[in-house]
Amino acid sequence: MGVDIDQGAVEICKLRLWLSMVADIEDEPSEVEPLPNIDFNIRQGNTLIGFTDVEEVATEEGDASLTNYGGGIGENVQEMYRDVIRSVERHRESESAREAAEARREAEKLIEEYGQHLHKKILKQFKGSGVENITFDDVLGYSPFHWVLEFARVYRDGGFDVIVGNPPWDVLSSSSDEFFAQYNPTFRSLDREEKEAFMDEKLSDPEIKSEWESYQENIRRLTEYFKNSGEYTLQTPEVAGETATYKNDLSKLFFERVLHLVDDDAYLSQVLPGLIVNGEGSKDLRMQLLNETSVQSIIEFENNGIFDIHKQQRFAVITFKNSGRTEDLWGVFDQKDTRPFTNLEEFGLHLPRRVLAEYSPEARIFPWVKSQREVEVLDKILQHPPLSAQVDDAWSINLLPEELNETRDKRKGYFDEDVDNPDYPVYTGSNVFQYQYDDTLSDANDSPTYWSVEEDRDPDSSAKRRIREKRFNAGEPKKALYDDFGGSSTSKSQIGFVNDLLTKHRGEELSEKDVLLDSSEYRIAYRDVASSTNERTMIATVLPKDVLCVHTLATFRPYEINPTEDNLKQSPLHGVYDRRFSDHELFVALGLINSLSFDYLMRTKTDKHLVEYKLLESKLPRLTEGADWFYYISKRAAQLNCYGEEFTEMRDRLGGINPVTDEQERRELQAEIDAAAFHAYGLNRRDVEFILNDFHRVSDPRIMTDAYFDMVFEKYDVLEQTGPQP
Repeated sequence: MGVDIDQGAVEICKLRLWLSMVADIEDEPSEVEPLPNIDFNIRQGNTLIGFTDVEEVATEEGDASLTNYGGGIGENVQEMYRDVIRSVERHRESESAREAAEARREAEKLIEEYGQHLHKKILKQFKGSGVENITFDDVLGYSPFHWVLEFARVYRDGGFDVIVGNPPWDVLSSSSDEFFAQYNPTFRSLDREEKEAFMDEKLSDPEIKSEWESYQENIRRLTEYFKNSGEYTLQTPEVAGETATYKNDLSKLFFERVLHLVDDDAYLSQVLPGLIVNGEGSKDLRMQLLNETSVQSIIEFENNGIFDIHKQQRFAVITFKNSGRTEDLWGVFDQKDTRPFTNLEEFGLHLPRRVLAEYSPEARIFPWVKSQREVEVLDKILQHPPLSAQVDDAWSINLLPEELNETRDKRKGYFDEDVDNPDYPVYTGSNVFQYQYDDTLSDANDSPTYWSVEEDRDPDSSAKRRIREKRFNAGEPKKALYDDFGGSSTSKSQIGFVNDLLTKHRGEELSEKDVLLDSSEYRIAYRDVASSTNERTMIATVLPKDVLCVHTLATFRPYEINPTEDNLKQSPLHGVYDRRFSDHELFVALGLINSLSFDYLMRTKTDKHLVEYKLLESKLPRLTEGADWFYYISKRAAQLNCYGEEFTEMRDRLGGINPVTDEQERRELQAEIDAAAFHAYGLNRRDVEFILNDFHRVSDPRIMTDAYFDMVFEKYDVLEQTGPQP
């Protein structure tokens, strides 16, 4: 069985099937069997528009009810389309050309008659999707294909047993390149001005202009139908709290469609673009595979000449049974030839469900793993909670990706390179490195470029004032006061309720001065710009107080807002802010996110930036006071970071620790942190050896030399014997 929207492709397919069958006939006449009729096996139509089962076509308003026909296969189809099935079988069993032609005409007539009724239902679907200006003839122009009718005999017998497909990989969009190429085959290669001139010339012709408008309207209608008809529900997943942008990705639409064409015992194999494995927009399709099917294998390729497309185009072949739940599968990634098809067990990796489902909890991206050892290491790392998780009695993370914008806020004059008598610096990512908050210990860190002034000196030029304004406008601390004191149970607006509440308790309304700046406390900052091929991907430090950041240096917010009634009398309202981290927790968090083990995970997800949701979904041991390795890591991270007079207060708060500034001693301390983090993750010696050997090396490292990796391995062995000693 097969379907194509192009009638010419249908006829070519039939011809090739006939020729293939003829070629297989042996020389002995006695072995020649009658060639089957395949007119009702290869059909023309739009596979994405039409009905796939009786439950869709039989409604209270139509020619049948669900109580009469129930589900979508078996006897129900037999009853609804008995005469169609009879005519198709008569055609199939015909012994003469005349009988076959007569049966075919009868079957096609019946299919057309039933189809007219179903096409009217499709018209209602279009209108229900928000497409108003559409007619019945417009719908016919889309060539709807009703699977349950066209293949009624297959549905009667239980549905398709196997579906193999290679759907279109295009994104359906209004493209001037596509439309105007019919008038100029070289249109795609023209520069922008040449294209505009050619389009202006052609669109001066009223007929061509009308065709261009009809083409654009056609794309708009199809977009509304696919997006809003309810036929496709797995195309716009939610990732990191936001709905993915809808695209008319034909491969995804086809893939969702085939899931509805088979019964539970059927098998499917599809050739799809590589984004089915790692594209955010394919999240719901991947979860459908994991939760509602039994995936047997995923083989992901770089084309490399396999197909007549760009050699770096990635695609995947997915094979699964349309029932059950995927607990494990065979996976091959970054393959460049077809050998895995003949010996999957030799080339494939055994992937447990946890690695597939928990590697990226937000986008459910599947990891591109290259060895079974890597799978085993990931499986252990992924047993820990994500950074975003709220763990009982443990510190928590709230990221601030942008405190100041380097372009917009600088242009408005809140900070600059040349400031008279500046009061504090404004940092970029290049000002820090792991455990280094300035250029004191390394010339590789840039000195601060930007500076600003305190609010009381010049409010209109103060970066602190700008941040306070931003946080206030974002609802801080207004929203917490509104929620915690029952504002939602009143009819008042948030600001109205909070102003009344504060006026009652302290005699003044909420204002910007009630915002407590993050820079009033020591806090973790990390570089936003990062790459998997850098010496280190995750680069974090603890900043001194009164250091602000532009968007290339994101931060962990040091406070959470927990207002009490006693706080309502305060002015400013800073008592509502509680610290998220104790001093020791701050540095254990720093040590863990700077560790080789966490970096190993992050670099598998990083291209050019540390995307917020990818960081928050990544797994990290949530060490708390009293846990193994807590003080061991916290103490060493603090010794590395708390140098200089900017950290005098913090050193006292930590009990008078001694900072370490000697280069070799610092390397030993960092190696001990990396070794301890491996233990905190529960990784054994073989796991550690694999990570260290697999970790990307750069040609001129600042710290990550072969000698450093050897030192980490030695420290791991020592700690295996001694445990977390001081």
